[in-house]
Amino acid sequence: MNNKKIALIGLGYVGLPLAVEFGKKRTVVGFDINQLRINDLENGVDSTLENTTEELNDAKHLSYTANLDDVKDCEIFIITVPTPIDKHKRPDLTPLEKSSEAVGSILKKGDIVIYESTVYPGATEEVCVPILERQSGLIFNKDFYCGYSPERINPGDKEHRVTTIKKVTAGSTPEIATEVDELYKEIITAGTCWAD
Repeated sequence: MNNKKIALIGLGYVGLPLAVEFGKKRTVVGFDINQLRINDLENGVDSTLENTTEELNDAKHLSYTANLDDVKDCEIFIITVPTPIDKHKRPDLTPLEKSSEAVGSILKKGDIVIYESTVYPGATEEVCVPILERQSGLIFNKDFYCGYSPERINPGDKEHRVTTIKKVTAGSTPEIATEVDELYKEIITAGTCWAD
């Protein structure tokens, strides 16, 4: 598990702090479709102000890209894209669907896709998994697996950071649930708890 390479999909106020923390301990590629965002991060600038230049520099194993080919060899994909609300106050799952399509296009046997985006119960299996299967041609819980760990970040809060907020984790099989929980335990000092 410790040598598995992580792709962090979406480098906003949720994804970047996670990428930085994991990037202090293991190889992480931060992916975002916004090339200007990537350029800023490569220059040590975080426009969300969630991470300082020093924190970005401390993540020695973290690199950034806007090119999907650069994350093809990753084995764990953590999706942290936004889920905005539309004019009818319904969740707009378009960013989640598009990121699932992108990850599905490069998914390999044995890979794990972890969703951190805020979604309604059942959305991962009802919306995301079918996209991953269709794009990859792989079978869920046989060829690839999913995890879920809802983001619990309060943007701009410098006291309650990603590492100091207890993390809920889940996996699509008992074995994957254990693996996902162990992964987050590497960085979450406040501890983790499983969701059934």
